[in-house]
Amino acid sequence: MKTNCSAVSASDLALQRSRGRAVLRFEAREGSSALVERYSRAPMRILTPRPANGVPEAVLANLAGGIAGGDRCEVGVAAGPGVEAVVTGQAAEKVYRAIDAPAEWVTRLTLGPGAALEWLPQETILFDGARLNRRIEVDMAGDARLLAVETLVFGRAAHGERMVDGGLADRWRIDRDGRPVWRDALRIGSGAFGPAAASEAGLRGARVSATLIYAAPDAPDRLEELRGLLADMSAFAGASAVRGLVAVRFLACEGGAFKRELGKLLGLFRACAFGRPALAPRVWLC
Repeated sequence: MKTNCSAVSASDLALQRSRGRAVLRFEAREGSSALVERYSRAPMRILTPRPANGVPEAVLANLAGGIAGGDRCEVGVAAGPGVEAVVTGQAAEKVYRAIDAPAEWVTRLTLGPGAALEWLPQETILFDGARLNRRIEVDMAGDARLLAVETLVFGRAAHGERMVDGGLADRWRIDRDGRPVWRDALRIGSGAFGPAAASEAGLRGARVSATLIYAAPDAPDRLEELRGLLADMSAFAGASAVRGLVAVRFLACEGGAFKRELGKLLGLFRACAFGRPALAPRVWLC
């Protein structure tokens, strides 16, 4: 039986779409932290390697290999009182070219009193023509500690591709004890990506953009420490202290070199701030 392709509506929403979800909950039990609840809906999957130094680590995997227009993925992570935990990604997330509808990714992090959570996914690669709406929402206790890193790569460098078309809406919200401490939004509309990427007031021609957030009671005291680590990087970067957190911005020309430098910075900072080995998450090194 032949398929009449012309009869198929030229819309992402007319096609079969994925609705992935992953939920994790960590609790402190008998003096140690443990992953006590996990739920995943295809194509998301949760992997649990053996804890390093007694700190549980969860690795998120997207078995679909990426997300396309009209797909939606939700991730929820809850760290209970006194918990230490690390959540990362199995590989780079890929956002494919869309017809008309954006892909959506929502991350919600909840930290109880005294919790220490590291949200360290690997990079997100936007193919030319991709459309992505992403939200990162954090609710944390006043004495909790969060280290979060998100990296966006624009185009597939190995294919000689630059992202000149597509759209991006990226929004962060962090509340501490119910009060807003960080709001951040970036929006590049469809058709405007090329000029925004080239503009000195935009991405300055960079292929990579990243944000690092350290929110903790001692965050302002670590500002100069982070600035010292940035001095050894080739990426264009700057750090600021705002309302009890430190925000670091990065722009870089090449994804592979930047990831190696970011991994080194994370290792050194994790060692100082969390007492971890001076390494990036193990899965980053595979």
